[in-house]
This record gives sequence, C-alpha cells and structure tokens, in this order.
Amino acid sequence: MARPEKPLPEGSDPQIDAARWIRALRDRAGLTNHQLAQELGVSESTISRAMAGRGTNRLIRILFVMPFMCDGSIEESQDLMGRLSRRRRAHLRQPIEGVLGCDPDLITTPAELVRGMRVLRIHAGQPSLAELKRRSPNRTLAPTTINEILLGQRLPSALVLARFVMACGVEAPESDRWARAWRRVMFSQQQNGWKSKAPFSRMIRFQLVEMEADVGSAFAGPFQEAHEEINGHLAGPSDPD
Repeated sequence: MARPEKPLPEGSDPQIDAARWIRALRDRAGLTNHQLAQELGVSESTISRAMAGRGTNRLIRILFVMPFMCDGSIEESQDLMGRLSRRRRAHLRQPIEGVLGCDPDLITTPAELVRGMRVLRIHAGQPSLAELKRRSPNRTLAPTTINEILLGQRLPSALVLARFVMACGVEAPESDRWARAWRRVMFSQQQNGWKSKAPFSRMIRFQLVEMEADVGSAFAGPFQEAHEEINGHLAGPSDPD
C-alpha cells in the first residue's frame, strides 16, 4: 500500500507551485504516480520527488508533457516552466527564450537546438513520433532517429531538421530561420573539431535535392545551402553540379 502523499507547504514558490499544478492535473485525470511513471518512462520515485516539488529539471520535463497527458493548459505549463527556469538561470544571464521559447534566431548551441525542437513539437500539439513521420514529406522522418535527437543523443542533419520542422507545420520563409540555426550550431561544432563523413554528407546532399523536387525550393533551398556551407568541402568530383 502506497504511503499517503504529504501536503505541500503554503506560500508561492516556483517548485511548489509546479508540484501543486501537476498534482491537480494528475488527480483530475484519475491517475496514480505509478501510472504517470509508466507513461513517461521514468521511475515512480522520480514522479514522487516531482510531486513533492523537488528538482527543477525534473519538474520542467514533467511540465512539458502534462498538458497533453492530462488535458491541461499549455499556457499555464509554460508560465510555470518559465518561472522555474528564470530562477535557475538568472545567475547565468541567459535569455529565457533560449530555453523555453521557439525562436530559432536565439539558437547557438547543440543543446539549444534540441530544446528548440522539443518546444516546436509542443507548439505543434505534441504529435507522436508516428504522427511526425506521417506528416513528413513522403513519410521519410524515421521515429527512431527523431527520438534519439529529442533525447539529446545526437544532432540532426540539415535533412532531418527540414523534415522535422515541416512535420511540425513550419512553412517558408519561417523555415529559413531553422536552417540558419542549424548552420550556426554546426559551424560552432566544426570550430570544436567536429567533422562530417564524406559518404554520409553526399547522401544527405542528394536527398535534399530530392526533397526540393517534392516540396519546392522555397522550403528546401535554405537547408540545402546550410548543408553545402558546412559540408561543401566534401563534395567529390563525380557529384552532380
């Protein structure tokens, strides 16, 4: 038998307010901590700590998904995430938009690119990985690939990012900003010693050309240009003009 949940302290504190809001959604949906843990793929102790208002990162991750699991307000969720992040990052002097916003012009690091993609997916209605594949051009967005990217295990190629932002409903010329964000991130990676492999780069190049034929140059063109700027030195003499 589960131990009774301790009441939360009185007063207004970002972590306590977030825990109070999550508890209310959970209770309204008639779920248990065990059921939430199964849905989120985390341990029950992780959920219990979040329900007690402990762990800013943990609370933010749960706030991301609770509106879609329990029919909560996205605006309230984002407000709580903003309050948590502002308190955590004030000393770093980082703009909150780089964490919670969806402005590609603020993206400069790999972590910010991944966070931006997560937020973009939320703004698109948190479609499942299967739904993202269905929405992508010719169903070419592999669920396994995008899952690894959203978990921060790898970075997207220009091609995968183009497919992802299209699946999330982004159209040209707004999509240009995502292409520029990818170029900034990968340029910084090159400065740190990252190198692309020539065969993989050429395959991406050919697939971007195919994508342009399917969706038009207004959307695919900027991603092609970004890919060429980062990987153009790998083009072989036998590659098409």
